[in-house]
Amino acid sequence: MDRTQRNQASPTGAASSGAAPAVGGCRAISSAPSPCRLAGTVLIVAPFRIDRYGQRYHSRREIRIDLTGIAPGSYQVLAVHNFHVEDCNPCLTECVAGVFLAARRSDGSWEAPERFPVECRAVGVLGTLQVPDDAGLAEFEP
Repeated sequence: MDRTQRNQASPTGAASSGAAPAVGGCRAISSAPSPCRLAGTVLIVAPFRIDRYGQRYHSRREIRIDLTGIAPGSYQVLAVHNFHVEDCNPCLTECVAGVFLAARRSDGSWEAPERFPVECRAVGVLGTLQVPDDAGLAEFEP
Protein backbone atom coordinates (compact mmCIF):
# COMPACT_ATOMS: atom_id res chain seq x y z
CA MET A 1 0.00 0.00 0.00
CA ASP A 2 1.83 3.07 -1.23
CA ARG A 3 -0.49 5.52 0.51
CA THR A 4 -0.35 4.07 4.02
CA GLN A 5 -1.79 6.42 6.62
CA ARG A 6 0.23 6.98 9.76
CA ASN A 7 -1.38 5.32 12.75
CA GLN A 8 0.37 4.98 16.05
CA ALA A 9 -1.35 2.64 18.48
CA SER A 10 -1.22 2.84 22.23
CA PRO A 11 0.69 0.10 24.03
CA THR A 12 -2.31 -0.23 26.33
CA GLY A 13 -4.49 -1.15 23.38
CA ALA A 14 -6.51 2.05 23.22
CA ALA A 15 -6.26 4.00 20.00
CA SER A 16 -6.28 7.78 20.21
CA SER A 17 -8.50 9.94 18.03
CA GLY A 18 -6.15 12.94 17.78
CA ALA A 19 -4.37 13.80 14.53
CA ALA A 20 -0.66 13.29 13.90
CA PRO A 21 1.36 14.55 10.93
CA ALA A 22 0.40 13.11 7.58
CA VAL A 23 2.61 10.57 5.85
CA GLY A 24 2.64 9.98 2.11
CA GLY A 25 -0.02 12.63 1.54
CA CYS A 26 -2.59 10.87 3.73
CA ARG A 27 -4.14 12.30 6.87
CA ALA A 28 -3.03 10.64 10.07
CA ILE A 29 -5.63 9.02 12.31
CA SER A 30 -3.88 8.75 15.68
CA SER A 31 -1.36 10.53 17.85
CA ALA A 32 -0.94 7.99 20.67
CA PRO A 33 2.64 6.97 21.50
CA SER A 34 4.17 4.17 19.45
CA PRO A 35 4.20 0.70 21.03
CA CYS A 36 7.77 0.17 19.73
CA ARG A 37 11.08 0.48 21.55
CA LEU A 38 14.63 -0.76 21.13
CA ALA A 39 16.51 -2.96 23.58
CA GLY A 40 20.03 -3.28 22.21
CA THR A 41 19.71 -5.06 18.86
CA VAL A 42 16.07 -6.08 19.37
CA LEU A 43 13.00 -4.12 18.28
CA ILE A 44 10.23 -4.76 20.81
CA VAL A 45 6.63 -4.08 19.79
CA ALA A 46 4.24 -4.12 22.74
CA PRO A 47 0.70 -5.46 22.24
CA PHE A 48 -1.35 -2.89 20.33
CA ARG A 49 -4.76 -2.25 18.79
CA ILE A 50 -5.60 -0.20 15.72
CA ASP A 51 -9.15 0.64 14.64
CA ARG A 52 -9.29 1.19 10.88
CA TYR A 53 -11.36 0.25 7.82
CA GLY A 54 -14.27 -0.61 10.12
CA GLN A 55 -12.12 -3.34 11.72
CA ARG A 56 -10.14 -3.70 14.94
CA TYR A 57 -6.61 -5.03 14.44
CA HIS A 58 -5.03 -6.64 17.53
CA SER A 59 -1.53 -7.72 18.32
CA ARG A 60 -2.17 -9.39 21.66
CA ARG A 61 1.41 -10.46 22.43
CA GLU A 62 4.74 -8.70 22.43
CA ILE A 63 6.64 -9.06 19.14
CA ARG A 64 10.46 -9.16 19.22
CA ILE A 65 12.52 -8.68 16.06
CA ASP A 66 16.26 -9.41 16.22
CA LEU A 67 17.84 -6.71 14.05
CA THR A 68 21.23 -8.42 13.70
CA GLY A 69 19.99 -10.22 10.58
CA ILE A 70 18.40 -7.13 9.01
CA ALA A 71 20.27 -5.41 6.17
CA PRO A 72 21.48 -1.87 6.96
CA GLY A 73 19.11 0.90 5.89
CA SER A 74 15.92 2.77 6.70
CA TYR A 75 12.68 0.93 7.41
CA GLN A 76 9.10 1.85 8.17
CA VAL A 77 7.73 -0.32 10.95
CA LEU A 78 4.24 -1.15 9.69
CA ALA A 79 1.32 -2.66 11.53
CA VAL A 80 -0.27 -5.12 9.14
CA HIS A 81 -3.37 -7.30 8.95
CA ASN A 82 -1.78 -10.73 9.06
CA PHE A 83 -3.81 -13.03 6.79
CA HIS A 84 -1.35 -15.90 7.26
CA VAL A 85 -2.37 -16.52 10.89
CA GLU A 86 -5.57 -18.50 11.32
CA ASP A 87 -7.89 -16.44 13.51
CA CYS A 88 -10.44 -18.52 15.43
CA ASN A 89 -12.14 -15.44 16.86
CA PRO A 90 -15.85 -15.55 15.88
CA CYS A 91 -16.03 -11.72 15.83
CA LEU A 92 -15.60 -10.83 12.16
CA THR A 93 -14.69 -7.20 12.92
CA GLU A 94 -11.54 -8.21 14.84
CA CYS A 95 -8.37 -9.21 12.99
CA VAL A 96 -4.88 -10.43 13.87
CA ALA A 97 -2.20 -7.74 13.50
CA GLY A 98 1.47 -8.27 12.83
CA VAL A 99 4.54 -6.17 12.02
CA PHE A 100 6.29 -5.72 8.66
CA LEU A 101 9.59 -3.89 8.13
CA ALA A 102 9.27 -1.97 4.84
CA ALA A 103 12.66 -0.94 3.45
CA ARG A 104 13.24 2.44 1.81
CA ARG A 105 13.92 1.87 -1.88
CA SER A 106 16.65 3.60 -3.88
CA ASP A 107 14.00 5.93 -5.39
CA GLY A 108 12.96 7.09 -1.88
CA SER A 109 9.67 5.17 -1.78
CA TRP A 110 8.89 2.45 0.79
CA GLU A 111 8.32 -1.22 0.09
CA ALA A 112 4.67 -2.27 0.30
CA PRO A 113 3.88 -5.47 2.21
CA GLU A 114 1.12 -6.29 -0.26
CA ARG A 115 3.78 -6.82 -2.95
CA PHE A 116 5.41 -9.67 -1.02
CA PRO A 117 4.07 -13.21 -0.62
CA VAL A 118 3.55 -12.81 3.14
CA GLU A 119 -0.25 -12.42 3.04
CA CYS A 120 -0.69 -9.13 4.86
CA ARG A 121 -2.09 -5.62 4.33
CA ALA A 122 -0.69 -2.40 5.82
CA VAL A 123 -2.97 -0.74 8.38
CA GLY A 124 -0.63 1.83 9.94
CA VAL A 125 2.90 3.11 10.41
CA LEU A 126 4.29 2.57 13.92
CA GLY A 127 7.53 4.45 13.29
CA THR A 128 10.81 4.54 11.38
CA LEU A 129 13.82 2.36 12.07
CA GLN A 130 17.41 3.07 11.03
CA VAL A 131 19.68 0.02 10.97
CA PRO A 132 23.35 1.12 10.77
CA ASP A 133 25.93 -0.48 8.51
CA ASP A 134 28.58 -0.47 11.24
CA ALA A 135 28.69 -1.84 14.77
CA GLY A 136 26.42 0.96 16.04
CA LEU A 137 22.97 0.43 17.49
CA ALA A 138 19.78 0.85 15.51
CA GLU A 139 17.66 3.98 16.04
CA PHE A 140 13.86 4.11 16.23
CA GLU A 141 11.68 7.18 15.75
CA PRO A 142 7.94 7.00 16.43
